[in-house]
Amino acid sequence: MAQKKRIVVIGGSAAGPKAAARAKRLAPDAEVTIIQKAPEMSMASCGYPYFVGGVFNNRNALLSTPYGEVRDPHFFVNTKGITARTETEVLTIDRQCNLVQCRDLNSGTVDEVPYDKLIIATGAKPRKPAVPGIDLDGVTTLQSMRDADFLRKIRDEGAIKKAVVIGGGLIGIETCEALQLSGIDITVIEMLPQILMFLDWELAELLENHVRSKAANVITDVKLAGFIGENGKLTAVRLENGTELPCQLAVLA
Repeated sequence: MAQKKRIVVIGGSAAGPKAAARAKRLAPDAEVTIIQKAPEMSMASCGYPYFVGGVFNNRNALLSTPYGEVRDPHFFVNTKGITARTETEVLTIDRQCNLVQCRDLNSGTVDEVPYDKLIIATGAKPRKPAVPGIDLDGVTTLQSMRDADFLRKIRDEGAIKKAVVIGGGLIGIETCEALQLSGIDITVIEMLPQILMFLDWELAELLENHVRSKAANVITDVKLAGFIGENGKLTAVRLENGTELPCQLAVLA
């Protein structure tokens, strides 16, 4: 009896589960395994700003099918016949022996997963500029469920009064809206001459004016110089032109 083809997918956020499901459809007899470092998988990351802003409150909505079923390991094995290992970190890939070495982040157990085909779908990491204060408490991104949970907690607690969003692209503007809905005083910083650089200036100007009409400040054509803190906590953002913006939260977007 021929051995079943073994397909391993590293990464379980968006592209990974899609690739795994497609592989299973093309090769129904294959053993397909997803390895995901985070506790969650198949996250609807485009919805993070709306969860942060309180547009909806059910966290599981970010992880669920349109029918409300959470896409967890049980869902993948029962619905799609795919094995999913969450909270599992890939340590090494042995391309000579076709082995992926993994560590269970809960137990610390290390094992090897053999493969015939390997798909790497780990996505990207947010770019963090090499500026002073980047590691201060209060400087964050909005890239993961952990980030979304952190910002949602800030919203619910209501302790943060001023925030700076660094980046005027889609993620930055959506984050600005989410925090503004929480009653936080927002400033958006963009190093280019306009926000949303993929738009013509006329459209970008309309949107920039709309953002300002929602009580958010927009500063363009200026670069970030660093973060200022006290006792390890963020107190202000410094720009290259010398301007300092007092804040308790800065989101790199």
